[in-house]
Amino acid sequence: MGWISIKGDSDLWSRHLEINWMPLRRLVRERPEAVVIAAGVFLRVLVYLTNRTMWLDEMSLATNLIGRPILDFSEPLSGDQLAPFLFLMVERALVQLLGDSNFALRLLPLAAGIAALALFAHLARRLLPRRAALVALVLFALSDDLIYYSSEVKPYAVDLVVGLAITLAACDALGRPASRGSVEVLAAAAALAPWCSFASAFVIAGCGATLWLDRLLARDLRSALIWLIVGMGWLAIFLVSVAGSRALLTPYTTMYRFWDFAFLPIQPPLSQDKLLKAGGILLELFVNPLNLVAPLWPRVAVLVPVLLLALGGVSRFQRSWPTGLLLVLPIVLALVASALKQYPLHGRLILELVPALFLLIAEGTEWLGRGDSRHLGLLYKAVLILLLAYPCLSAVYYASGVRQRPFNSHGDLHGNVFMD
Repeated sequence: MGWISIKGDSDLWSRHLEINWMPLRRLVRERPEAVVIAAGVFLRVLVYLTNRTMWLDEMSLATNLIGRPILDFSEPLSGDQLAPFLFLMVERALVQLLGDSNFALRLLPLAAGIAALALFAHLARRLLPRRAALVALVLFALSDDLIYYSSEVKPYAVDLVVGLAITLAACDALGRPASRGSVEVLAAAAALAPWCSFASAFVIAGCGATLWLDRLLARDLRSALIWLIVGMGWLAIFLVSVAGSRALLTPYTTMYRFWDFAFLPIQPPLSQDKLLKAGGILLELFVNPLNLVAPLWPRVAVLVPVLLLALGGVSRFQRSWPTGLLLVLPIVLALVASALKQYPLHGRLILELVPALFLLIAEGTEWLGRGDSRHLGLLYKAVLILLLAYPCLSAVYYASGVRQRPFNSHGDLHGNVFMD
């Protein structure tokens, strides 16, 4: 039977449409991952096609792309902007090839956002049981922030896809001696990443340290030495890229003052105010960029993802400490960088950490669902509803219309809940 059948007599006006939903139901039941990925791609393309007006940051960066030679880095970027060299080069090349429309400027983030969705699906299948992998994939595919930044003229979607590619390559290399293929792939990715993504430094450093420690504890000293050499090579390239990127910033930049709110204030001496502010910054991650906290009773609603994250972290380390460290260590390094006032811990600047957080939260749901008792089954279903309902509905809501992004002091898509 087809998707749509027409029933009625010879009178055309008496005919009516009868939609057969069985093929769709069968597809959802048999291939739910494919349905979720298709929905994620559809929402990203839909938001891209709405062709919303650029907001302030996008317009400021676009002035450094339109009419500029691809390799022109002779002076600081205008508009107090900063972006990786390779991102700027590809964007300028697209402008020269396709023109300066919003569609041309946003094509690279869209491609990165869709590629990230495919890579995340593969990583979730690799690390989690099928049920938990599907939960993680739903969170990722229907994440409002990830959908939105897949069509913004900024490098955040590139941060996401680079971090995922590095994590996947490191996951493939874990637990085995360093092979020529794995070393070549990771060395090439590590050498290229600093020119594509600043934020990928946390993922590369975390994955590299995990690979080195894994081989060291296995007493595979040859492989440990190889990963150490790759890591030192990446560090040298990263420091060169950082020095070069600073030349792109005007001496009068206000960027550090703008992001001052997102540095963890945990330097001694500690006080109650500092601890409260640090707690607010950490809880705000569940709003920006995870978007897991509904606006109704947020201080209660945040408990669900927080507890699931804690349960998932413990469960992941119990099942496989190397993959647990692979996910957790980049987050820890980002926390340290924020405490040292080197990198803000907030919103769009840490999209590369979103995959690990979603994977750990999904692992937490699987921990709840392992029991055979009826009460645990009911609890598992209730937790899934509380976890998934708001982010999925809000993603569809925001994607269904033209969204004009407001400018606010914290540069967020969503209002701040825990930092005020």
